[in-house]
Amino acid sequence: MASAFFKQNPALIPLFVAASAGICGGVGYAGYTLAKSPEVVVNRIAPQQPWNKIKQHENPKLITINREFFESRKGIKTPSYNPSASE
Repeated sequence: MASAFFKQNPALIPLFVAASAGICGGVGYAGYTLAKSPEVVVNRIAPQQPWNKIKQHENPKLITINREFFESRKGIKTPSYNPSASE
């Protein structure tokens, strides 16, 4: 039935492909956000502040421009710790 529709209207194929890709992308991003984002709390039994579990060197962002920043924070004791200032 669908193949007969597309044979009669071949110009609509790119429209359906683009719309399907957009829907799949939106659903995929929503699933990624639910699974990986520290701001989204799905489990109400667990602690209500999951962003406190993020360590200094972990990067929860989807896209990161400056990856070296998070690598340089490995081994830091506190966020305000500056080893060059104490010497």
